[in-house]
Amino acid sequence: MHRIPIQSLPDVVTREILSNMTPSEIFLASMTSKKTRKLIKRNIHKVDEVGVEITGPFFKIRAVVYMKVKGKTCNAVCLDFKEEGNDLNRFVDWRANNSYQILENIVVIPSIAPEFWNFPATCRQIHSIHSYVCDVFNINALNLSVRFPSDIYHECFDIGTVKKCTITDVELDNASLVKLFNKQKNMNLLIVENTREIFAFGSKDSFRHVPTVILRNAQARANVLLTRFQGQHGLLENCSLSGFYVNALMKLWSENEMDNLVSLIAYQSSQRLFDYEKVLGDLEWYLKHPERNTLIASRVEKPSEKRIYPYKSIITQEHQFEADTFDCDGGYDVVRNSDGKRATVKISKDYFMFFVWP
Repeated sequence: MHRIPIQSLPDVVTREILSNMTPSEIFLASMTSKKTRKLIKRNIHKVDEVGVEITGPFFKIRAVVYMKVKGKTCNAVCLDFKEEGNDLNRFVDWRANNSYQILENIVVIPSIAPEFWNFPATCRQIHSIHSYVCDVFNINALNLSVRFPSDIYHECFDIGTVKKCTITDVELDNASLVKLFNKQKNMNLLIVENTREIFAFGSKDSFRHVPTVILRNAQARANVLLTRFQGQHGLLENCSLSGFYVNALMKLWSENEMDNLVSLIAYQSSQRLFDYEKVLGDLEWYLKHPERNTLIASRVEKPSEKRIYPYKSIITQEHQFEADTFDCDGGYDVVRNSDGKRATVKISKDYFMFFVWP
């Protein structure tokens, strides 16, 4: 059979071939030669995100480099770190390791890491392979995304390098999680899929300064975030909302206590009741009695024209909103007296939305 070098094929054919390869296959192909790597970079399909997921118990960590393509997550390569004899402090370049194997469409590379409380070699290898995959798939390696399904290994990442963090099943008062937030001041998106915690109140809100926060299973914690959030955009799902805290948010915003806030969208759990009528009744009363507005620093108005809120948060990359979500027709406008800034309130038994107009 006559072999045809891939470098001799037209780009349109190369792109079709790459579109039918798994990320792990593309990764391995890129390592065969510099010419092949350059060819792949020129013809690779668009990738939305390249990130790192850290899993495993102490002394046996697995770092997986994954990517998201059109909303689907695919693993490309992983490094297995474990304690082996006297080699705890030896750095082994993953590119020089020929003992890798293909397992379930992922390249598994055994590696050697230092002991748990001394992570520099582990960190170097993780950043090295992440940067390599980002280069192959034409993604900016500085936009580092990380995922922690269980334990938080904040030691694996240099200070200020994490831009997006997803945690799956972690207690929000976890000491390692607090250290992660303290180290990663440049984080601009936090996604909390679920938490193990039982109590929703306390000091477990060290993430409230992250500019954009998504809580997939917020429950009663939504009420705490309504009054403590210091970021810009929030999306809260499966909430147990209280009219008291909704009113408290509007009052705090009107008094310039939540001046960073741009948008907050909270969806009520179908299993819990939301006393939204109280908030709705208060808004109607303020509308009819502007001279006796108990919000003190603002007034409530009814907009006279239909408006669509210009929502520009990166949350749209993580959540698909209903078509009428940003239609503010029928909402209530809260106008802050101190500077004339206007926000629209949309509320029903199923949701509470707060949009600050530019």
